[in-house]
Amino acid sequence: MLYEFIKPYSSIATIGMCKNAGKTTVLNSLIEECFENGETPALTSIGRDGERSDVVTSTKKPEIFVYGGTLVATAEALLSLGDISREIVDTTGMPTPMGEVVILRACSDGLVQIAGPSMTAQLKVLRERLFELGAKRVFLDGALSRKSLAMPAVSEACILSSGASYARDMKKTVEDTAHSAALMSLEKTGRFDAAALEKGAYAEKFLALDAEGELLAFAQARDAAERIRAANAAGIRALLVRGGVTDSVFEALFAAGKQLAGLEIVIEDGSRLLVRTAGYQKMLRAGARVTVLDETRLAAVTVNPFSAYGEHYDKNAFFDAVRSAIPAEIPVVNVRD
Repeated sequence: MLYEFIKPYSSIATIGMCKNAGKTTVLNSLIEECFENGETPALTSIGRDGERSDVVTSTKKPEIFVYGGTLVATAEALLSLGDISREIVDTTGMPTPMGEVVILRACSDGLVQIAGPSMTAQLKVLRERLFELGAKRVFLDGALSRKSLAMPAVSEACILSSGASYARDMKKTVEDTAHSAALMSLEKTGRFDAAALEKGAYAEKFLALDAEGELLAFAQARDAAERIRAANAAGIRALLVRGGVTDSVFEALFAAGKQLAGLEIVIEDGSRLLVRTAGYQKMLRAGARVTVLDETRLAAVTVNPFSAYGEHYDKNAFFDAVRSAIPAEIPVVNVRD
């Protein structure tokens, strides 16, 4: 179902729009398809997954099934909650609320629960250790609230899972799914090549690039907006915003008014853009475009028409709506097919 879309990538993040979006079903499918293709995968999670019922909502969840040979990085307290026979192959020294993250190799087929580190730097180290231990692919389980999993430095690609549990209104789910997919598919910039190399010389969050290739540094969004409004005739072509980009940053930049037209707003990668749909669309209508220094690869979007809360969508209508709302080059898969 999904294997053909993840074949080019060795590390893949599975990200859910909400709880019960079908992400665990996606993860199980990926594990099974890797096994069928003779691969030894590995998996970990930025949160917790594999429990029979959600610890927050008390709704029933699918469990995670692995095959013998699979590498699993999980917290010590969860080891006894699976039913596989296992070999502990490494300890990591990475603490979680459920104990240290350890790496095990499944010696039999069965169920596991996973919980890994919450820090991006630790995830990168853990991913590399799993490769060293023989994993052909590493799956990183997470949620949209932890978009750091989609950072190119952490995972080569991601799969976004959306479902009827997100909202009773299918239109809202489709719109927000399309928005999230757009942020994960932003085009890589052709500007700021030299600036990106030099950015360590600047402490400021905002770097503007003028027509002559000179850099102007600003600590605050409103200062950058004022300079763009006053000087865009002199040719400020692009604005690099480092770190997280929130709705408040966009609101401050709107002070540049009509001078936003034609401006390229560059962020480090799609995981840093934390703006809501309305703010993002307003910026596009103002004539600005948003690009990234380092692109995220969205391998597929999966849709689940069934809601854990009983408000199901029509299967075909939901699929068709999502398919129409996102770029044609991004595959859309119904997890129940």
